Order: sequence, then C-alpha cells, then structure tokens
Amino acid sequence: METNKSIKKSNLKGRRNFILGLFVWLLTFLSGFPFKAKEVSASTGLVLNDPNFDNAPIINDLINNMPPSGGVIELPAGEMWIHSPIKINRSYVTIRGVNAGTRSNIDPEEQTGLNHPGGGSKLVLGNNCQTAIVSEKRVGAPRVSSIQLESFLIQGRGTDKGQIAVNIDQDNDAVRIIGVSTINVDTGLRLNGADACTVRGCWISEVRNGLLSVGSSQQLLVANNYFGTQPLGKSVFLENPNWANIVGNNIYPDGHVCLEAIGANDCMFIGNNIQSYYTGAVIIKGNGNLFSGKVQALRDGAGNWKSDPIGRDGLYGLIHVDGNDNHITASTINSAQPENNTRILIMGGNGNWVTNTKIYGISSNRKVVVNGSCVDTRIVHSASSFDVDKSTSNTIIVW
Repeated sequence: METNKSIKKSNLKGRRNFILGLFVWLLTFLSGFPFKAKEVSASTGLVLNDPNFDNAPIINDLINNMPPSGGVIELPAGEMWIHSPIKINRSYVTIRGVNAGTRSNIDPEEQTGLNHPGGGSKLVLGNNCQTAIVSEKRVGAPRVSSIQLESFLIQGRGTDKGQIAVNIDQDNDAVRIIGVSTINVDTGLRLNGADACTVRGCWISEVRNGLLSVGSSQQLLVANNYFGTQPLGKSVFLENPNWANIVGNNIYPDGHVCLEAIGANDCMFIGNNIQSYYTGAVIIKGNGNLFSGKVQALRDGAGNWKSDPIGRDGLYGLIHVDGNDNHITASTINSAQPENNTRILIMGGNGNWVTNTKIYGISSNRKVVVNGSCVDTRIVHSASSFDVDKSTSNTIIVW
C-alpha cells in the first residue's frame, strides 16, 4: 500500500521529467527556427556560410603548422568567406575541395539553394580582400615547389574590383592548379616565374583576365580548360615562355585577346578552339613556335563586326605572328571579318610557314599577308596567289 509520502515523490518525479522534456523540445525547436545556425567543419574548424567570419587565419594556421614534408587541407562543401589572403609561403601544400560547383552567374540560384552561384567548396572574397590565395614575392627566398590547388571555386565581388583569385608571385616550380573555377574577379590566375606548372581542367570565366603568366616560364602546361574574359581583358597571356604546351583549351569571347605569347620560344599551341569578336585574337611573337587549331572570328547577334576595344584596325590580323621559324599548320580559320581585313599576318622575321590551313568564311584577298621585310616565308596548300598579299617579300606560294 502506497503512503502519501511515496505518492508525492512519484508526482515530483513526473513533473521533473515533463519539464526536462519540454526544455529539450524547446531547444530543438529554436535551433531550427526562425534562423539558421552557423556550421563549423569538424576537421578544420572552418566556419561555413557566415559572411562576417574570416576563414583565412584558420587556413593560414593549418599551413604554418604543417611538418617539413607538407600536408593537405580538405575544404568542406559550403561557402567559406575570407576577408584576408590565404598565404602559401612554403612548399608541399595542397588545398583540395569537394568539387568546384556549378560556377556561373547564369546558373539559377534555385538550383543550388545557396546565397551565390556555385555549389561544392567555395571561397568567397570579402570587399576588402584583394587576393584569395597568394604566394608572396620574397627577395632572396627559395622558390616554392609543389603547391596544388584542386576542386573548389573562388568568387569575388565583381570584375571591376581588382581582385585576384590565385597569385603565385614567388618563383615556383611544379605548381598544379586542377579543376578550379573562378568567377567575379579581375584576374583568375596569375603566375610569376612558373616552371613545370600545370593548369588543367579549370573553368576561368566571367573574369576580366583569365591566365596571366608573367616573367619567364619553362615547360608550362595549360590543358583542357575553359577561358572566358571581358573586353579589355586577355584570356591567356604568356610572357617569355619557353617550351610551353597550350593544348585542348576552349577559349571563348569576349576578351580582346584570346591567346597572346610574347618572347615565346619553341612553344606548342595545339588543338585549341578559339572564338573571338575582334582582330588580334591570337598573337605569337617569338621563334620556333607551332600553332595548330581552330580560330573563329564572330559577329554579334545583329550581324555586326565589332570595333576593336583597343583600336587595332583590320590589317592587324586575326592571327598575328612576328619572329623566326614559326609554323601555322593543320588549322581551320572561319572568319566573319570584313572582306578587306587580314586573316593571318606575318609581321616580320625569317622562315615562317603557313601550311595545310583551311581559311574560309567571308571571302578575302588578304587570307595571308606577309610584310615586305620578311624572308623565306612559305604559304603551302593554304591560300592561292590571289588570296595572299606578299608585298615585296620573297614568299613562296604553293596552292
């Protein structure tokens, strides 16, 4: 038989359990409504989807605390805001994301449910962050080796803000940038003094400049990427490259230069699909370079040929070559330029060849123009004597 004392104890226990259960339910309810809680990556401590948090110091600490042999930082899926640069001033560092997402300004936001275009792992630059990832120039310091950036997206605040997604400014070798997307920055990739560098499978678009390789480089490989830039921008620019391989890229409008290599020696530009609204789409200045690919000169949707944003006239050439022993071969040029505009210009130098190249579209008697100062130029199975303006040069034409 229960006493009054035992009944009271039972009632107190029941009330206590009820209050405790109500408290747990209330916490659960409030955690999902009416606001979203911050997410924190358990593996790295990175804070996701918080525009006010700067994740760069966390990543920099992870880099600085790596052993001499280096290490890998795994970026989780989600938006990681940075308000200061991620600095890689040592060798053997890999930053790898889950994937580079859907990437484009034109992708509907409803598809991703995120605040900005692009799913996967994403670094979002704050207004005062000029560079997302940088290896700073250090006078007298050894060059950095084996930096690898892979499978994430970098988004800036707009192409007019001067921001750079990746700037490897320190002398370097064996840098690998694989499957990275950039959007809304001034410059996607900037590499200074890059040796044996690989840029592969990237989407560098909706930027002003795509890839800028400055200084001297050796054995640069740029393969299977997509480049799309804006007027007054350059899609791919190489300064003093030696033995570069620019292979299998899709380079589309509408930068005023799609591919430019100055001081280039013994480089290969092969299998690229290049589309442009302007003359001077391809500029090769140097010696012993090989070009083989597809170039299309396009008109706008109304059928108009656009005026050049930097004032080059139609005689500059859709493809402009200046140097010795360069070879344009096995190429297809589909040009909607005005009839009197130059398709291929051999501006200067000795021993330049144009062979087995199909030039079609709007007819022109300037399919190939050879400056009078050129020596030993050969136009073979590419244009007839009626389509070539060789001036006073000793050009040989075989049709």
